[in-house]
Amino acid sequence: MVKYNILIMDTEIINTKKVLSETNISIGDYAINPYRGCEFNCVYCYSKKNKNLNNFSRIGIKINAPEILERELHYKNPKRVILGSITECFQYQELKYKLTEKIIKILNRFNIAYTILTKSHLIEKYLDLIAENKKNEIYFTFNFFSNKIIRTLEKNSPLVSKRIEIIKKILKKNIRLRIHIGPFIPYLSLLEDIIKNLPEDIKEINVELYHGKMGNLEDLIKKIQEIDKDLSKKILDVYSNKKNYLNFSKNLEEEIKKYKEKNYKFCYIVPEFDNFYNYIDYNKFL
Repeated sequence: MVKYNILIMDTEIINTKKVLSETNISIGDYAINPYRGCEFNCVYCYSKKNKNLNNFSRIGIKINAPEILERELHYKNPKRVILGSITECFQYQELKYKLTEKIIKILNRFNIAYTILTKSHLIEKYLDLIAENKKNEIYFTFNFFSNKIIRTLEKNSPLVSKRIEIIKKILKKNIRLRIHIGPFIPYLSLLEDIIKNLPEDIKEINVELYHGKMGNLEDLIKKIQEIDKDLSKKILDVYSNKKNYLNFSKNLEEEIKKYKEKNYKFCYIVPEFDNFYNYIDYNKFL
């Protein structure tokens, strides 16, 4: 039996009025987020711009989410649902409350396909459920090949070896899988190291360049300064002006193209330098 260490964080029980939220992400018409906030507490997390999340100081438990979802599915007909667009559905509180498990069972029963966005090792115990619908897919985040960086920027998330282990287990279950290298943070997300350590059966990869305005750049730089001041200066230089940002993104695109010879399909996403996201298209490949 797999044992997990459950982090002790303040929680808040929430009775939500709505579960299915319309989304501007191409891979689903609705999103479900059973929790508010996230115990992984990544420094660069885009969701921290949401004032309702209390800077992730406590985790909101949407305790009635499964019941509300089942009610909504009698008058809404999603083509595909995204699980975890602004939270981690498989964070440690899931071991206690099992909201994601209940939601997955409901979606399976209604024969509604879903795409899961996750970086969590806890998804392991749900793979049989997810495999019930062949249209289901997982976007698994693998954006750093350095445990030092992981512990600096996302101290509660799984380390490299655990992520590779889970990726292999997903593949064994024949679940559709795409590796999500995102956010790709300049000089921290090393494409060569990540790709050469992926299992051979990986076919699709997202590379999503870090959005400085959405990703708490100031906090990120402070954290990196603690371990490498020169590295923090290089990252800051990329985001100091639009020209530098576009030059970096172009060079990254050229690096990505070198790996297309290995039959990978790459979706490369470059956010606008000056604007927040208004639409994310994960269906457009290089």
